[in-house]
Amino acid sequence: MIPVVDGHNDLAWARRERFGYTTDGLDAVVPGLHTDLPRLAAGGVGGQFWSVWVDPVLPGAEQVTATLEQIDFVHRFVAAYPDRLRLARTAEDVRACIREGRIASLIGVEGGAQIDGSLAVLRQYARLGARYLTLTWSRTIDWADSATDDARHGGLTAFGRDVVRELNRIGVLVDLAHVSPQTMRDALEVSTRPVIVSHSAAYALCPHPRNVPDDVLRTIGAQNGVVMVAFVPSFLSPARHAWVQAGEQGVAPPVGIADLADHIEHVKDVAGVHAVGLGADYDGTDAMPSGLEDVSRYQDLFSELRRRGWSESDLQSLAHGNVLRVLEASDADHLAFLAGTAAPPAPAAVGPAVDAADRAIAAASEPPRVLIVVNAATSGPRRLGAWLAEEDVVTDEVLGEQGLPQSLDGYAGLVMLGGGLMPDDDDRAPWLAQERALAQAAIDADLPTLGICLGGQLLAHVAGGDVRAKFGPRERGATLITPSDAGRADPLASALGEGAPMIENHQDMIAALPPAAILLASSAAVANQAFRLGERVYGVQFHPEVGAEDLLRWTEPVTPVPGDRPVAELIAEARRVDEENTRSARALVAGFADHVRSFAAARRQA
Repeated sequence: MIPVVDGHNDLAWARRERFGYTTDGLDAVVPGLHTDLPRLAAGGVGGQFWSVWVDPVLPGAEQVTATLEQIDFVHRFVAAYPDRLRLARTAEDVRACIREGRIASLIGVEGGAQIDGSLAVLRQYARLGARYLTLTWSRTIDWADSATDDARHGGLTAFGRDVVRELNRIGVLVDLAHVSPQTMRDALEVSTRPVIVSHSAAYALCPHPRNVPDDVLRTIGAQNGVVMVAFVPSFLSPARHAWVQAGEQGVAPPVGIADLADHIEHVKDVAGVHAVGLGADYDGTDAMPSGLEDVSRYQDLFSELRRRGWSESDLQSLAHGNVLRVLEASDADHLAFLAGTAAPPAPAAVGPAVDAADRAIAAASEPPRVLIVVNAATSGPRRLGAWLAEEDVVTDEVLGEQGLPQSLDGYAGLVMLGGGLMPDDDDRAPWLAQERALAQAAIDADLPTLGICLGGQLLAHVAGGDVRAKFGPRERGATLITPSDAGRADPLASALGEGAPMIENHQDMIAALPPAAILLASSAAVANQAFRLGERVYGVQFHPEVGAEDLLRWTEPVTPVPGDRPVAELIAEARRVDEENTRSARALVAGFADHVRSFAAARRQA
């Protein structure tokens, strides 16, 4: 059996997503995964680069945290099965593991975003065992263009070139999987050590953006690097790639061992037999070619290549010899780095990635943030979110049932929306307890707050008002909201002028305002339409969120009450006043944004 050293396996993330990072049970076949110890042994795997990948939904420093969790999984995995696995750094470590019958476990970091712009972070990954860095994943980052995203830099930036130089200095391999062709060319121009492509295929056979064009294949071969061919079906077959792009409708075009062998032979023909390897991407993609369904099937691939005339020597090179030669070319650099005897880093490699003084200056100019609490998925912000964005206010929308923040730290404002609930409807909406806590915190801090419908009722409830146990009068349609004397002088309620139509669909809940509240506006049927607590906390029972077109979703009442009118009549009336409604609602939101900005500015100066 020919020992395999594979360039890329995503078991670490698969175990995070499905098993909470546990290592239990990997000594038996694990249904639903491509990888476990029995099948690794059956496939002849003698060495594996375990990919430590992080979903780019995690920003900045969270990428670093998740990368460290991934590295921790690899270390714990090895420690859990010491008779089957061993951590490896160098080519000689790998060869020793193969002689001992253990699987050499190496680490590759799959994405330059995971260093968060810091070469010190890169060095820490290297100290923990990382031996390659993929310059990007599927998104373009601040210093390198990805193959599957817009090119913003024309390849590598100056910092990106510094990254390549530092990788060479500390003996971590430059991985060109996922990057754009120009990023590949730039890295090959800068690197003084052989590079790898950990899991891609040949663009000439399948024009997938993740594949490597022939000119790059030739350069990698000329510079003694290695292209480790991925088994991903859409990388291998133009028909499969087209099927994926079209939305995966119908039966998937078949892909088999022969398609993979074609790509391997193409890389061999263009780059040289010394420059081809294997980087399957098991557990990093859902489907694999027929006959290569999991990590037990590598030897079947070798049988296909023997049938095509490959020699045993060439198969050994493909399976492990080429990648170990490339690894070995940087081993001395890596060991010197670990020993502290490497050449010192360039000044650019040791400067702080995060400058406290610069961050303080930047914070002063950052737009303020507002938390928007959504109590029903169908009652999220419509106009309000867009209007706040126009006012240069950033919003974070949180659906209550998914959990609310424990505090308002970092926010310069709070918006609480409606949702067809009572203010103390905890049985149906258990998150309301936390929403009431946030409302109280906002009142205590006089944080700019806009409680709309249920949100306004919650404010009245926690501040000591009389909130009904049952619905009060109903208003449905275009309702004239008239400000009080205090409202006409108020920064927000003055947006109503002498009275403005608000389009609403609710039943009154506030029987009496809190003692400290100031009444700002009323309507014919509802006395307490708008109020203020302190200087910046506002509750309204009407809906500045709603315009005439929103009424198209309305239905006739299930339980009509006296005075209900047909929806068609309400829509026609709302359309007649929509322009005035929108103007007044927009001005009210602008007044709220003014409060948010002034609060944020005062907090920065404090």
